[in-house]
Amino acid sequence: MTPVIEVATARSLAHPFIVGLSDGTLPLATFRYYLRQDHQYLEMFGRLHEVLAAQLNTALAQILTSLGEGEDLARQRLHAELKLSVVELAATKPAPTNYAYQTHMAYQNQAHGKAALAAGLLPCYWLYNEVGRRLAQKHSPNPLYQEFFDSYASDDFSSSTNQMRAIVDELAAPLDEAAHEQMRQAFVKSCYYEEQFWQMAYEQQRWH
Repeated sequence: MTPVIEVATARSLAHPFIVGLSDGTLPLATFRYYLRQDHQYLEMFGRLHEVLAAQLNTALAQILTSLGEGEDLARQRLHAELKLSVVELAATKPAPTNYAYQTHMAYQNQAHGKAALAAGLLPCYWLYNEVGRRLAQKHSPNPLYQEFFDSYASDDFSSSTNQMRAIVDELAAPLDEAAHEQMRQAFVKSCYYEEQFWQMAYEQQRWH
């Protein structure tokens, strides 16, 4: 595990949003807000998988496409249990942090290309996998929150994380040090926004 992910994981585990999920005290209204914003983010996340897949060889493209679809499936059960309708989700607009994160991701592809985009996508897998694996065994008293952790601690999601890491490594292999630095910066910034996403949800961030 890289030092950047180690730090992001430690901070995430200490964040009141994650602590509240783990001990069951997080208000359901806060979790609903998170799921609405997360759905809005994952729509862009899925489109960026498609953008990246179009730039890869067939084998990698097929893997990437399946990874993007997996994120959607993991959320649909929670949406149903919290009665989050398609209309409500579609009406959700990105909060400031969500908007900034999406803008950062799109910029990586436009300014630096496929390798930086892949590096920017990776923290969404890696950080959630680390948090999920650590907290799934603590058994949140709220079954919805436990389901959230379980989904990211699962063998399937761990496999997806490892596949995404392998794609990033393969794209990095032929590149020079300058391109590696671009990838590193994309990765670091995405880790930052992943941490900020918890805070955005915790305070139910608004534009005004």
